[in-house]
Amino acid sequence: MYNVENIKNYILFLKRECGLCITLHPHGNESVITSSELITFNIHDNPYCVFVKSIDGMWQHCIEKQGKVNEKCKNGSFCGSCFAGVWEFVYPIKREDEYMGFISVSGYKSDKAESYISRVAREYNISRQKLAVAYSALKGNIPKKEWVDTLILPLCNMLELAYIKNEKNAVSETDSITDILQYIKRYHSQSITLDDICEHFECSRSYVSHLFKRSVGKSFREYLTGLRIEDAKSLLKYSNLSVTEIALSVGFGDSTYFSNVFKTKVGISPSAYRKK
Repeated sequence: MYNVENIKNYILFLKRECGLCITLHPHGNESVITSSELITFNIHDNPYCVFVKSIDGMWQHCIEKQGKVNEKCKNGSFCGSCFAGVWEFVYPIKREDEYMGFISVSGYKSDKAESYISRVAREYNISRQKLAVAYSALKGNIPKKEWVDTLILPLCNMLELAYIKNEKNAVSETDSITDILQYIKRYHSQSITLDDICEHFECSRSYVSHLFKRSVGKSFREYLTGLRIEDAKSLLKYSNLSVTEIALSVGFGDSTYFSNVFKTKVGISPSAYRKK
């Protein structure tokens, strides 16, 4: 089946039962991923990537590097290390003969980890020790590509069918929600509000709220908080940052408020989550 709900459930199955770290990377202003709940799989959620992208300038660097991945992926699937030293498998998503983006299965250590860590630490003036601690959370055993192929190629087919179906049902609001979600994705760790979005895109609160709820299935605040909590969970697991430092780095202006929200969403406090 090719509806969004089935695609989402299959990805969750691959993540939970097979231990795969899956990220969907749309190319251009497509709509199946960016205008649905699948947008939640557009961010690498492994702790090393979360930490690296919190470094000033690294998020933009990652986006720029994706251009080269897109070009290489048009010729078929491949595997290798990203610029930060994360080994990944990459699979193209196509709509008939048109390239629509790629699927990344990442979270593995490179056999040249030391050189990657040293280069990133040097170029971005970041503590090599902190970088190495974050890097240690990556998986050491890289699976065989044949095994990953067996699990990911069906996902490619599901997405490709979804694109074909969605093309017939596209609406004029697609570009608007695509731009809004990309804007939130980029600035979710900063102090961003619904009013900021309305001002940036020159539209009303009611329009954005309606568009967001219908396309994503959540309110702006719920979606934003979800992104921040997921970042915080990774940093609590694999970094030595304090709860206050984590709260500030993921976008919460107050550590007490962060702790209350975290406990409401996760069921336990940040400190208890870290110990667990």
